[in-house]
Amino acid sequence: MADSKWGSIEAVVNGDLIGVPADASYISVILMWLLLLLNLIQGLLGGLIKPVFVFFSIGSAHLCCTTKYGSAIGSVLAGRPCLMAWTWWRYVLCALVALVANGKSRLALFMWEWEAFGKGSWWWHGEGVWCWSYADCQRILKADQVRKVAFGAIKACVPDLYPKNLLIFLPSGAGTQWASIRSLVHELFLDNGTETYAARMAELPQKLSGDWASPKLEHLSDFVRVQTSVSKCLFFMLFGKWVTDDEATMLTGWRTNAKFWILPRMVHRFLFNIGIGKVKALRVKTIRLIEKYNLQEVFVGMNDRLPAEYRRADVVELCDEVMFAIGFAGIGGTCAAVESVGAFLQCKIPAESAAKHILWGEYGTSQKMVAKYRESPEKYIRETLRMDPPVTSATSALKEATTVKMDGRDFQLPAGTLNQYVVSMANRDPSVFPDPDTFNPDRGNLNEALTWNGAFGASDEASYPRICPGRYLSMDLTRTIVGHVLGANEASA
Repeated sequence: MADSKWGSIEAVVNGDLIGVPADASYISVILMWLLLLLNLIQGLLGGLIKPVFVFFSIGSAHLCCTTKYGSAIGSVLAGRPCLMAWTWWRYVLCALVALVANGKSRLALFMWEWEAFGKGSWWWHGEGVWCWSYADCQRILKADQVRKVAFGAIKACVPDLYPKNLLIFLPSGAGTQWASIRSLVHELFLDNGTETYAARMAELPQKLSGDWASPKLEHLSDFVRVQTSVSKCLFFMLFGKWVTDDEATMLTGWRTNAKFWILPRMVHRFLFNIGIGKVKALRVKTIRLIEKYNLQEVFVGMNDRLPAEYRRADVVELCDEVMFAIGFAGIGGTCAAVESVGAFLQCKIPAESAAKHILWGEYGTSQKMVAKYRESPEKYIRETLRMDPPVTSATSALKEATTVKMDGRDFQLPAGTLNQYVVSMANRDPSVFPDPDTFNPDRGNLNEALTWNGAFGASDEASYPRICPGRYLSMDLTRTIVGHVLGANEASA
């Protein structure tokens, strides 16, 4: 293949920045540093005191003009001008303080914010409005979505952190770029009904045994071992190559760098772009791995099959987009799933989970947990991930102008405003899942959990257009790795 057709991954990740808000300029970042002490004081107050957090987010009805000129929502609706950068200096710090104060758990943070805003249907975080109920999340998930280049209700950093045409940024619908790419990704990599998929899955237990001898339950708390195993298994299932230990360690960066995904450009620049540098290096190394194993033709063929208007001039750009999705969702999400199941099996609260909202119920010992897992691995995994999902929320956008009530006030939001739907809270909606904080793999409606961006296994599963295309592979890998540790692979096979 000609290098001119493949292109340069360095050129992709070092391309011109897109959509940088004025308040994230270097002048703004320098002022943020100069006023750091004042910003920290405000950040501590906002991150620990709920009414202050609400005030920083949406202002107050009792203080004239604070919503329009002195809040995060006011800045967003004004286009995030540099003159209002100060509202974001304090806001990003108070959000960080609140996250740390809630045990670094995203779910615990979301629930804290929801409570701060009065436990209603909506609240504000970042650059968007958030909703949580099962009914609202299901309504969004069952329709085609307007999407923007945003993650965690924050404008995403492209093309240095994220690829600009990443699948999660593309609006869905028949005939769209999203539909064309998703269809090919499923056909080429994720179709669990093919002979290739079945043959590779059958080989996994033996390959795991060669790398991971004499496994013990406590080994599931060794995240380095778990993450390298997930990386090797997933790359093998997709490409038929069992990577080396060093290569697997590199791929674990898709899990360990997760903390950088949600940061706005202002914060990345405040931190000297260290996180962006790490992710850029990871993207380059991942493409180098594809090149080492001579897998470029897979992506050349994929690009050739796209409609002409969606083809990339340089195939490496498409490869980077697909590998980012595989790394971000496939490796990162499956690592999180195995880590959570491993913790539950030992009656440990997973790291960065909503500890106050996890009760063991009838399964208060590791022995009872293991016995319950052996009874039905799939039910056990589904219930674990209902309570501690790898993906806690996703970013859509309002299709039309919408009036929402937050903290007792009505807000008129224009079409296109970012709208985050929180599947981790929908999975705990008591109107759908009674006693939601208690672990119970015998729930009759586990297939209704929205863990995989849709109701995986429900009778209407097909009505969720953006349901995770890799859900079967993630479930199979989680079951295989945990089964290896518990000695269950032979029995389950």
